[in-house]
Amino acid sequence: MKKVLLSEKIDDKGIQLLKDNGFEVKVSADTDVETMKSEIADAYAVIMRSSELPAEVIDAGKELKIISRNGTGINNVDVTEATKKNIMVAKVNGANAFSVAEYVITTMLMLSRKIMPADKLIHDKKEELAADGSLPGFSTKYNLNGNQLKDKTLAILGLGKIGQVLVKLAEAFGMNVVGYDPYIKNSPVKLYDNLEDIYKVADFLSINMPLTPETKNMITKKELKTMKNNVFIINSARGGIINENDLAEALNNDEVAGAAIDSFNPEPPAPDNPLFTSKNTILTTHLAGTTVEANQALGLGAAQAIIDFSNGKTPEFPVNAKDLK
Repeated sequence: MKKVLLSEKIDDKGIQLLKDNGFEVKVSADTDVETMKSEIADAYAVIMRSSELPAEVIDAGKELKIISRNGTGINNVDVTEATKKNIMVAKVNGANAFSVAEYVITTMLMLSRKIMPADKLIHDKKEELAADGSLPGFSTKYNLNGNQLKDKTLAILGLGKIGQVLVKLAEAFGMNVVGYDPYIKNSPVKLYDNLEDIYKVADFLSINMPLTPETKNMITKKELKTMKNNVFIINSARGGIINENDLAEALNNDEVAGAAIDSFNPEPPAPDNPLFTSKNTILTTHLAGTTVEANQALGLGAAQAIIDFSNGKTPEFPVNAKDLK
């Protein structure tokens, strides 16, 4: 019976699909290098979530034939080493696109409508509410009257499956949507060729790109200074694309109106990460794409890639198939 190692538990439906197709499924006791090296030694396949799969762990997989990513991003897998070892790498595209796009809209609304400060103030000042006479008066007194999304400009960096779902949701709110993506051929919205130009027009900036050598530290102090002071930035993609120290400084200096950050560099974020204390910042636990529905689809997709490969088929979303012997 072929063993499938899960670096972290995936959805039960994905596990059951593997078992129904004759695989032994084992969840690793931990994701540290030494534990993974031991666990992967006799594995036919491994399914990775967000933890790292470095070269030394891949090399320890003497029976390893396929690495299946329970998600879209592959920056946590050493694809080069896997290819050297003639190991297939596959991923799951689009399974959580709607969930991530919903997260972007949710946090845009929370930031723009000042939901978090309103919630905090109504709790902190509950004894003062009667004296203010009315809740609308309270809202005006404490500057809690936010802005609507309608007619604002959303700039999307990356118009893949997530970005294209986000276009539809944002347009339903009456937003003006523009995009940047040098790899897309047919865009549903106006594309900008220059990042500096798109930064200047954005009321909201949504990062939906993978972390690559080209996108690493793509947004730093320099880029932040070209943006409007009232811009809201949402990163539901990968940590490392935006410099966290520079973003925190811009937030605290009122050079950026607010931010929602779901991915960090590194993960989990260190206790001294400056975003923990930056102004008007929503921090979440890499949950944008992990709704119950998305997790089921991701788990099934990651499992199906292994089943297809074992049956002599190329997985639906191969990463390095053309480079294998």
